[in-house]
Amino acid sequence: MKILLASLSILVTLGLSQKTFAQFGTSPVKPKGFQLYSAPQVGKWFLPRNNLHLQGFRESVSHVSQDQFNQIIDNVLKYWQPLAAARGANLVAEKLWDDETVNAFASREGADGNTWMIHMFGGLARRPEMTPDGFALVVCHELGHHFGGYAYMDNKDWASAEGQSDYFATSVCAKVIWSQDMRQNLGFRGMPNLPHSVQAGCAQAYPSNTNAQGWCVRVAAASQSLANLLAEGAGRRPDVSTPDPTVVKATYTDHPNAQCRLDTLIAGSLCTKTWDPKLIPGLRNPQGQVGPAAEAEAMKYSCFAKEGYTIGTRPLCWFKPLIQ
Repeated sequence: MKILLASLSILVTLGLSQKTFAQFGTSPVKPKGFQLYSAPQVGKWFLPRNNLHLQGFRESVSHVSQDQFNQIIDNVLKYWQPLAAARGANLVAEKLWDDETVNAFASREGADGNTWMIHMFGGLARRPEMTPDGFALVVCHELGHHFGGYAYMDNKDWASAEGQSDYFATSVCAKVIWSQDMRQNLGFRGMPNLPHSVQAGCAQAYPSNTNAQGWCVRVAAASQSLANLLAEGAGRRPDVSTPDPTVVKATYTDHPNAQCRLDTLIAGSLCTKTWDPKLIPGLRNPQGQVGPAAEAEAMKYSCFAKEGYTIGTRPLCWFKPLIQ
């Protein structure tokens, strides 16, 4: 689809419609796992290629039930479907609970590309690392490919870069879906199993708003569940206390590593800029979607060091600012 998190994008398996397989340039045979990765990436995947579906986790170890799976998707989409409709698009979720694929992806379908799709797999929701809030952030990430704006995959692609989709998930989408959930948010203030730096960062970003502080810590907890999944089979788990020190020379649009993705999800939660829901920053900018003009447009709605922000900025492990 095109966090506390790092690297995400996965592949289709059982349960995809023949129309979707046709778009991937494959036969209607529906292989299990990630055998279609050689096909053109029409969709933007949340996780990198993996074989996690082979572990076959079912409801007995899951924190997300089928009812929750459907309810979470619907609850997130209800905020964004009117915004898609205002742009002449139909936003639709494909709910594939019985599919073991440990991933999700976004695509645009139809002759005019005005059917904006997110495809959610039960294999991802059933992972033992995944919490209901973590799964909601995955839905937000997929929506980020459609609505997140700059930084883009490239100058003509409709989809936001992977890092930008993570940043959108917490800087915009999570705020929309959870900001009014005050009782649950406040329950996260002082949460003992997260590093003190999380509480301190949230208090710094929202010094006079206890609901926002709780929401911010809630995002961190959800992001950590995603980071734990990203770390499966990849060695050391990402940790909010050890941010990725990498500084890229050019913006990296594919999936960053897990620590970098976790850093991005956390950063999004600490950005206090106000998003304009009527806009997709940088989209079809006359001077290009990947240039300084698009970045200047995005700067109005997200945090940049250029404006003096010391927290809440896109991590330099994947993002290279053009405006210094």
